[in-house]
Amino acid sequence: MNKKTNEFVSILNQIDDLIDVPEPSISSLTQKIKMHEEQKRAAFFRELILFICVACSLFIGTILVAFETPASIIIIQVIGFIVLPFIFSRDKKKLKKEWL
Repeated sequence: MNKKTNEFVSILNQIDDLIDVPEPSISSLTQKIKMHEEQKRAAFFRELILFICVACSLFIGTILVAFETPASIIIIQVIGFIVLPFIFSRDKKKLKKEWL
């Protein structure tokens, strides 16, 4: 069994010698790390905005139910929370176009 493992290891070493894998440079690694950090930061802000929207909707819903407001006001609030993300995305696109 020991002989077979030694043969297997030698075959793997030969394969390693045949394949040349380029080592990444430090600048490419730092660039990838920065890009990953930016993606994580953007994801964090998206999740934060989503959390705030959900918290506000729950808070407003509780207040509306507590004060027994008419259904029309509740419908207006629901429509507002549905349309709000579209308004944010439209404004974000406009800002990106202005800065580029």
